[in-house]
Amino acid sequence: MDTMITKWIPVPYFQIDQEGTILNSSNTTHSYFSATSNIWNIIHQEGRDKAILMLSQSANSYPITKHLILQIRNNLFGNFKCTIQWKDGIGHLVCTEAKSIKDSIITPSSVQKTLINTQKRLEESEKHLDNVAKIVNIRKH
Repeated sequence: MDTMITKWIPVPYFQIDQEGTILNSSNTTHSYFSATSNIWNIIHQEGRDKAILMLSQSANSYPITKHLILQIRNNLFGNFKCTIQWKDGIGHLVCTEAKSIKDSIITPSSVQKTLINTQKRLEESEKHLDNVAKIVNIRKH
């Protein structure tokens, strides 16, 4: 694809090689992500396995779509629907927001809320398991 045309694609678009090196990108990409030379620098740790699958499929010509959490400007993270299609060893990667950016940003307070909810569920599960263990012990005797 012509480099000048690539710059004007109105969504975050990357041309990458199989290692994730960014060969080219659209101007819109820079309004979402900090400048980087490699796609791995913006992929959240939790999405690495999905990204490995996407990058390892370079022999296939059909598009592959995965939801990834990507690091956006200001060191925040957003939820993106990413589709890659390979041609001649070049990956054409388009990442669009999966939902509004303000709803999908992961902040310390949202992580803390998730942890608190998880802790509550664990405590409830533990109580339930204790009750079941008591019932089992009563039936044994």
